[in-house]
Amino acid sequence: MIKNIIKKANKIVIFLTFSDVFAWGSMTIISALSGLYLSDKLGVNTIKFVGIGTFIYFLTRSIVQTPLGILTDKYKNDKDEILILFVGTLLMGLPYIFYPSITQPLHYYILQFVFGIGVSLNLTTWRKLFALNIDGGREGRQYATYETIMSACTAILCLVCGIIANMGDIYFDMVISSAGVMIMLASVWSVLIYRYEERKSKI
Repeated sequence: MIKNIIKKANKIVIFLTFSDVFAWGSMTIISALSGLYLSDKLGVNTIKFVGIGTFIYFLTRSIVQTPLGILTDKYKNDKDEILILFVGTLLMGLPYIFYPSITQPLHYYILQFVFGIGVSLNLTTWRKLFALNIDGGREGRQYATYETIMSACTAILCLVCGIIANMGDIYFDMVISSAGVMIMLASVWSVLIYRYEERKSKI
């Protein structure tokens, strides 16, 4: 019975789900801890710096996503979406590998800009691939499965990383950098999507 369930499972939906676990599950950890983390790096005006950094991140997203969506719609097959998703996840994780090296606000702003580009590349293409590959008549179950796996994995990641980060500054650095690596590893799922010949979006 389990074999049949696995065999019938929509592989692309599963790949995209675990891509998000790696990328956005790890990002949830960083979001929860970044304010505390940056307060040691940026000093007394951390709240202001984080506000400016968040502005840069969302402004970048607002500028990049629409032209990107138009660009991906110009091509009939999904190779462009898969490639852009691959690059986007790498750019999402890269800034957090450099977080321990932040010594001034400018460093943080540059990393937020890179992160904004990465998120733009990730979100637009991930959503399009999910929409193209989801099974008609099973949308509710597949979205629910995605949310269940995503929430459960994120809960475990946050618990473990919170405990480790609390052990000291070196461990805090390790958690942030490791989360960046985890985000970048989400790109592996893009490769698996590309190698799966039976995906609906290939046509």
